[in-house]
Amino acid sequence: MNSFQVFFNEMILSDSLLPPVNKIRSIFEDITLDDFIEFVDKIFYSEDFELTQLFIYYIVLFSDMDHIQKYINSEKFTLDKLEQLILFTFGYCTMYDLSVDIIIDKILLFLDKSKLMELALNSEVVNNDKFILFMLLTKFDTDMLNKYFSKVRDVSGFIDFFIRLPDDVLRSIISRNYNLFQYIMLMMSEVEALGTLSVEFIQKYSLDLQQFGRLNDILKKYKDNTNFENDKNLPLQKRDKYRLAFLVNMVRGLNDPVQAVEYYSSENVFIDDLEKSFVLAVVTDPMLKNIFKKYETLLKNQ
Repeated sequence: MNSFQVFFNEMILSDSLLPPVNKIRSIFEDITLDDFIEFVDKIFYSEDFELTQLFIYYIVLFSDMDHIQKYINSEKFTLDKLEQLILFTFGYCTMYDLSVDIIIDKILLFLDKSKLMELALNSEVVNNDKFILFMLLTKFDTDMLNKYFSKVRDVSGFIDFFIRLPDDVLRSIISRNYNLFQYIMLMMSEVEALGTLSVEFIQKYSLDLQQFGRLNDILKKYKDNTNFENDKNLPLQKRDKYRLAFLVNMVRGLNDPVQAVEYYSSENVFIDDLEKSFVLAVVTDPMLKNIFKKYETLLKNQ
């Protein structure tokens, strides 16, 4: 039987809501590129909502497999397939009031630069939904942003839509890619039609940009001087105490430490959620703040 048939049988014959993960994992582990493409086509055109929903679930679950990432980035995984994947995921999250950005992030994370650019420039799905577009653009580096905006014809319309986004979405964009936000603000200052609206907008978010500019500089220094592998499999209490102290100090004293922790989390600064919770607790809990100050003093005296 081909991969699709095995997958379909597991879905139908399983007594539980989700079949054993190991059985489905084995399908994804052994699948070839051609089988995967055929598998995807049959899933998307089956018009079976529950089957498609489960398939997307497993794609996200097994997205750490290198060959699955390569398959989705291959030329055979065409734009229409990628659009279907994103559109279904977006619709599913919206329908069940799930966090769209986290799930979409998981998919966009392993797309290479050419796939991201193809989506931004040629996808009707992305260009018809500005929220997905801005999510996509947060994955762009400076060179990609230059290439993308050099091809945008209606810059004024793009900026006008951008500044009308909800405040929480705008701040989310800053936290995900402050270079993108800075880039757009520079373009905004050149669009005369916006007038005083542009000035007010820039003034409103200038402090956010300054904070994330500082975070970005500190982040680069941290990554350049950190070997994550040393602490990866150790319990928290046995990890490098100087590195943990540095993590706390990166966040402590900033205007919005909670936002800073979320930003660092999206940049994969923390080895796991335990480290993230630890740092957040230290910078927000008054009792832990005092304990950490004493602990930090002991470190300096060693």
